[in-house]
Amino acid sequence: MSEEQRRHRRIDVEVAGEIALDGDVLGASTQNLSDGGVALVLDREVVDGRNVTVTLFLTQDGIEDPDQEPFEAPAVVRWSADRDDGLFLVGLQFGALDATAQKRLQHFLKTIS
Repeated sequence: MSEEQRRHRRIDVEVAGEIALDGDVLGASTQNLSDGGVALVLDREVVDGRNVTVTLFLTQDGIEDPDQEPFEAPAVVRWSADRDDGLFLVGLQFGALDATAQKRLQHFLKTIS
């Protein structure tokens, strides 16, 4: 899908994260992030259509603000692709965000763009 067809502009950024899936917590890092979702690098594939909870540790210059809670959101896996290095790239679409989470995400995206 071209950038013109996307609803939300993706910003390339790498921050630590994790997803909760079937009682497991999988460590991840972001490849890109937008108001509508995130592309995560994981060590295993996740099936399209799965509901997960994603947590992102939003940092500025690699430093996590100890006064800020991690960003957490419900999400749906929209696609998954294996990479040449044995890891997987997984695209998540965020579910409904509460006003506080939406504000934090928009502030972070504005700061890094």
